[in-house]
Amino acid sequence: MYQWILLAIGVGGFGLAAYWDLKTTEFPDWLPYAMIILALAVRAGASFFLRDWSILTESVIIGLVFLGFGLLLYFLKQWGDGDGWLLGALGFLFPASSGFAVQTGSFPFPFILLFNFFLVAFAYLVIYSIALGIRTPGVKALFLKSLRKEAKGMVSIMVAFTIACAAVITYMNFIYLIPFQKLSFLAIFPVILILLLLFLRYGRLIETHVFRKRIPVSRLRVGDVLITQRWRGLTEREVRDLKKKGGRIWIKEGVRFAPVFLLTLLITLFYGSLAALFLIL
Repeated sequence: MYQWILLAIGVGGFGLAAYWDLKTTEFPDWLPYAMIILALAVRAGASFFLRDWSILTESVIIGLVFLGFGLLLYFLKQWGDGDGWLLGALGFLFPASSGFAVQTGSFPFPFILLFNFFLVAFAYLVIYSIALGIRTPGVKALFLKSLRKEAKGMVSIMVAFTIACAAVITYMNFIYLIPFQKLSFLAIFPVILILLLLFLRYGRLIETHVFRKRIPVSRLRVGDVLITQRWRGLTEREVRDLKKKGGRIWIKEGVRFAPVFLLTLLITLFYGSLAALFLIL
């Protein structure tokens, strides 16, 4: 029963974070704190009534590990502190599958949860960046221009990698007598490489021309992030002090990342490990 209460907390909390993040680019600090407190309260109650304190202790251990990792990414300026606390909330809520029919194979559940999180995050970033680029005038022209400058280098990498893959396939077939049919999946690697190179170039372009803006200080809002700071939004007092100085200032925007947590939770609990997709392919 407590598993469904935890699920309700997760769906409600991550759902609100996603809604506020998409609508206003931020969510209140108290939201992940409240999710963590509720998760610990529910697990403490379940531990008491079921006389199994591992229900609580594994939540504390995995939750702290997730939170530490999330805050480390914040201090490395990879995302906001709110995202770090949401990752911690994910660990506190579901350090284990908690009765859900999750396909994990031989891997511990926290590893599956993190693997799914990063895979969902990557797909989300690709779709988000492409959509943002389409909506921003001039990005397509800049992207094509940059590709023309780097075309020779990318083609050279593509050719070299294709030759290397062909050599590996031939070696595996000749030395280990593995049929070419079972090695055919290696032929897709050059395609994956070129797509990755294209996205990395596109991502750098989006970061430079879309996620960074120089605006008049008068247009600053609470929650804006200065380009020189970690991913922490400006407070009302900081905005007021900067407006007194006047002039223009560089700010940066980031991907509105909160929906990734909700998607990861639902996919992991009701599907299982996304690593199975690679085994199928």
